[in-house]
Amino acid sequence: RANLDKRTLLSRIFNRLQTQVSTTESPVERVWYHTSTGNKVGVRATLTPSTFLGTAYPVDEAELQVTFDFPQARSYDFYQIQWVESDRDLMLGWHQDETHMDLGECHFQIDHQGDTVQRAEAAFLDAHPLNVFDRRLDDLVDVLDALTWDDDIPTLPRGTLR
Repeated sequence: RANLDKRTLLSRIFNRLQTQVSTTESPVERVWYHTSTGNKVGVRATLTPSTFLGTAYPVDEAELQVTFDFPQARSYDFYQIQWVESDRDLMLGWHQDETHMDLGECHFQIDHQGDTVQRAEAAFLDAHPLNVFDRRLDDLVDVLDALTWDDDIPTLPRGTLR
């Protein structure tokens, strides 16, 4: 990690996703950098959920949003890895940052229709950021499979998160 800066990491994530765009079995349809004032701050990708999950899914398109940061004042990396469905106004994902420290260094959050409907402690991953990215993508499959809707509110049953 000592030799890794944010720009290099985002380029590696971008390239990893971009190489999948041309394959027919890939869930990745499009990849782009999210920028702020001309600087790369994240990577975003449009995905086909049914292909990503290997099963039928209620929406045809989702967006993967990935950001990483390496704050010098902290002994660990910050990241957000999120799944966003505009059709259902749903966003869920992991945030390893300085917010909600009552839940530890990392938490999982579900937002629906502009409100946070669930927030829970998640496993703190002190690993190389590319390993964190891979692990969270694997976890995402399990989370989406376990997601339930009660009275049109998305929830994740206890014990599902890692």
